Amino acid sequence: MKYLMKLELKKYPIAWFIKGSILANVLIVSMLILLIYIEQLEGEVVYRTASDFYMTSGILIRATFIVFAAVLISKLVIDEFKNRTSLVLFSYPINRKSLMIAKILLIFALTLSAMVISTLVVVGSFIGLNELFGFADHLNLTIQSIWPELLSMMLFNLVAAGTSLVPVYLGMRKHSVPATIVSSLIIILITNSSLGTEFSLINLLYLPAILAAVAVFVVMQTVYKVDRVDLG
Repeated sequence: MKYLMKLELKKYPIAWFIKGSILANVLIVSMLILLIYIEQLEGEVVYRTASDFYMTSGILIRATFIVFAAVLISKLVIDEFKNRTSLVLFSYPINRKSLMIAKILLIFALTLSAMVISTLVVVGSFIGLNELFGFADHLNLTIQSIWPELLSMMLFNLVAAGTSLVPVYLGMRKHSVPATIVSSLIIILITNSSLGTEFSLINLLYLPAILAAVAVFVVMQTVYKVDRVDLG
């Protein structure tokens, strides 16, 4: 399986993914800081507590890389079937299911790694810049208080990386790249919906966990049916 994943990386270099992730981190940190200054200008409170900051940064990171995952799915899976380049690949003496599993595991690994690294970079950058410029001193962000929040964010990252695989099934139904991207946006809207000012569905771990379980199921269905996909 590891060998097949390496083959996929050779076929589809991920330099664009790495560059995009770096740019996304810069934009997310900038947005989090910009919200502080908008808060001061408008007289509205964006981050009442440190938990609000961690929740907002987590939402931005997970939303960004759920879309990135959809792009990976489009490139590694959907385009191959849509353009029939999988004809050549499936002509080799390699099991179709193994190839599909390798692709999905690679997408999951890249998405989860990007979320984890970005969480550390974004939170660390924000706290470091705050130490220098003091734009969010009221949040009392300290190294001691960061670990429980980081652990919670990492758990949500794991679940979100699983949830990001749902578009595999929807995109494969008609080999549609737009359906893959749009379904990822719908997932983001569902998991980050708010009811009032104090309640957000993102705070309920069981909702994204249910979606992740659904993702596992639909991915298994996709893998099971790949032998019956008409490539002609």
